[in-house]
Amino acid sequence: MKPLTKPDGIPLMFEAAVARTRHDLFVACSHRDERFDGFSRLCLFREEKDPTWAYFDMPVTISDAALFVLASNAGLSNAPTAYVFLDEDGELYHLPMGREPETERIADSGLWHEDAKGWGYLKSVTQIGSSLYACGGSGQVYRRLRDGSWEHIDQGILLTEGIKSDLSLGAIAGPNEEEIYVGGWHTNVNDGILLCRDGQCWTSVAHGIPSISSIHIEHEASIWACGRHGTLLHGNCIDGFKHMLDLDRGRPYVNVVSYHRQIYLATETGLFFYENGAAHRLKTGLTPEFNDGHILQVVDGVLWAIGYKDIARFDGTRWERIPFPGNPLIP
Repeated sequence: MKPLTKPDGIPLMFEAAVARTRHDLFVACSHRDERFDGFSRLCLFREEKDPTWAYFDMPVTISDAALFVLASNAGLSNAPTAYVFLDEDGELYHLPMGREPETERIADSGLWHEDAKGWGYLKSVTQIGSSLYACGGSGQVYRRLRDGSWEHIDQGILLTEGIKSDLSLGAIAGPNEEEIYVGGWHTNVNDGILLCRDGQCWTSVAHGIPSISSIHIEHEASIWACGRHGTLLHGNCIDGFKHMLDLDRGRPYVNVVSYHRQIYLATETGLFFYENGAAHRLKTGLTPEFNDGHILQVVDGVLWAIGYKDIARFDGTRWERIPFPGNPLIP
């Protein structure tokens, strides 16, 4: 990896991010002016190193990232933890700590590989239990097996050839591998979908909702989902889900997380918190204010907030901006 100490003329946007600790963060950046043209700069922040940032470039479009804690017999490598980055066309890049990077292909996914079925790009990857899961266009949902191969678990929702629809899944989470939730939209962003797989079957658990952008597992009985038009849902597959807020067409929530018994929501213009039946604008006290945010993660006792151009961290008492030398300073 090369040291990252100053801008080099490429304007960067944070597209995906994964934190390992309060001191370690990996972000995937696109070229701001050519976001979907097959360029990613992967930048690693290690607060205890000098310089604190390093990077390398890849000719791919990264759509999501996750931290994968490998079981001892999970295959691929013996490293206990790996950063995982998902290319929208179905390549998965494992970056295990202290080991060489490794690549996997999620067969059938994407649009441009020889084995692609034309179902569309992959949007999201996460670890549930001991396995990785991914989802994307046309209702694709995959699970990684111990040998490093991937299997479909989208029977009943995958839109195969000849079916007219624009079903797209962009969020996946679950309290365990027997209860998997996916969210997205069906025919347009006003026609949202939230499904749960309980064992082998997928069931709709919310109806008449806008597009779902993020699903957060607070605990097994407390599942949160957010999305377009100020949507915030809470519940579970047994008791059902209910709207926690009145809809607001001017406020799309893109991420939701719980931290210190408080629900936080991200929008592309700033952060909110949910309290007493209402969403309130969060003031970080930073100068300038943190008016960004599309990724929220709670790791190692801190809340990370990553926008498209700004990064901040909250320890429960104080917000702190993390300078990123790959772009000019935020004015």
